[in-house]
Amino acid sequence: MRNENLDRRKFMGMVGLSAFAGSLLLPGQSIANPAKISDANINHIGPMAGYTPQIGTLISMLDWISDSVVRTTQKLTVEELDRLHDKDSNSIGSLMLHVAATEVIYQDLTFNNLSGFSKENKDKWNVAMELGPDAQIKIKGNKHEYYVEAINSVRSKTKTEMKKKDDNWLLSGETKEWDWNNYCKWFHVVEHFANHRGQITWYSKRFAK
Repeated sequence: MRNENLDRRKFMGMVGLSAFAGSLLLPGQSIANPAKISDANINHIGPMAGYTPQIGTLISMLDWISDSVVRTTQKLTVEELDRLHDKDSNSIGSLMLHVAATEVIYQDLTFNNLSGFSKENKDKWNVAMELGPDAQIKIKGNKHEYYVEAINSVRSKTKTEMKKKDDNWLLSGETKEWDWNNYCKWFHVVEHFANHRGQITWYSKRFAK
């Protein structure tokens, strides 16, 4: 079956997906022949070159929401990134590291079939994952670029691993603890970015000008 070029705007009008023998098919597409697109506009959600259709769509959502976090914070100073709204708050910098940590733990859950962080990742990311008093003390003094690099580095690994997967994998993956498939787990990462993007906006609007 030949590949067809799909841009993301057309994709949303083609959501008449067919399931056959557990496979998710786009019109004119198969899992073995993912859509190829040339539209790199971050505001177009849909298939991306190098991924099966649903995984590409997920990646486009991840990229859109992380770009929103980066753009919202790009003019903040180190002092503003470190500032605590009150004694129970997390700084904007720690929230940026937290969303990266969340993506890392879902890498371990879905790519490595673990029940939590690997030992190496727990040592590196657990403070950012848990937030609270430890994060207030340990996550500070970093420029904006430090947090952006953390987000981008984690995303690079996600993309590398997702290119090895297909839509059948994305729609599977229930675990004993949660009746979530892999798509739901990864959509939770998108939702987590959006949730903390809201917190970041709320905090930043309260900085004294």
